[in-house]
Amino acid sequence: MRDGSQTRKKLERCALALFVKKGVSATTIKDIAHKAQIAEGTLYRHYVSKDELAQHLFTSAYEEMTQALKNIAQEKPTLKEKMHAMVHYFCEKFDEDPILFNYLLIAQHNQLKTIVDNEKNAHEFMVAIFNDAFKKKEIPKRDPNFCAAIVLGIVLQAAISRVYGRITDTMVSDADQLVVAIQGALNF
Repeated sequence: MRDGSQTRKKLERCALALFVKKGVSATTIKDIAHKAQIAEGTLYRHYVSKDELAQHLFTSAYEEMTQALKNIAQEKPTLKEKMHAMVHYFCEKFDEDPILFNYLLIAQHNQLKTIVDNEKNAHEFMVAIFNDAFKKKEIPKRDPNFCAAIVLGIVLQAAISRVYGRITDTMVSDADQLVVAIQGALNF
C-alpha cells in the first residue's frame, strides 16, 4: 500500500499558493490538481472538498501556532518575557513560511469562526495571559479582551503590511520594536 503523505503535502502547498494568489473562492479543484501535477480524483482521496482543504490548512496551522505560543508562555514567568518570546516566535515563523502566514492572515475572517474551542483560540489564550498578569499585579487591571486586541493588532498589522508589500523587511528584524510598541500601548 502506498503512503500518500508526500502527495498530500504537495497538494496542500500548491493549494496554499493558489489560495494566497487567487483566493479560496476563485481557486478550483482543477487549479490545485494541475499545480500539484495530480489527478483531480487524487485530491478527493485526501479531502472531501476544496472548502474542507481550506479549513484544514487554516485550522491545523492556527492550532499548531497557538499551542506553540502556549508552550512558550508556560516557560516564561513574567508578562514581559512571555510577550518577548511569543512575538519573536511569531515573527520567526512568519519569515520561515510567508505563504502559510499570508493564507492565515487573508483567510482568518472566514476561517476563525471554525475555531470554537477556546483552548485553541489565540485571542482567548491572550486573554488568559493578561488575566494571569493582573492576578500577579504585573500590570494594572483592565479589560483583558482589549489587551489581547492590542497585542494581536500590533503584531498582525505588521504582518499584513508585509503581505501587501508595504513593509519589505523581515518580521524578525522588527520583533523587538513590536514588543516595545505592545509594552508602550499597555504600559508595562
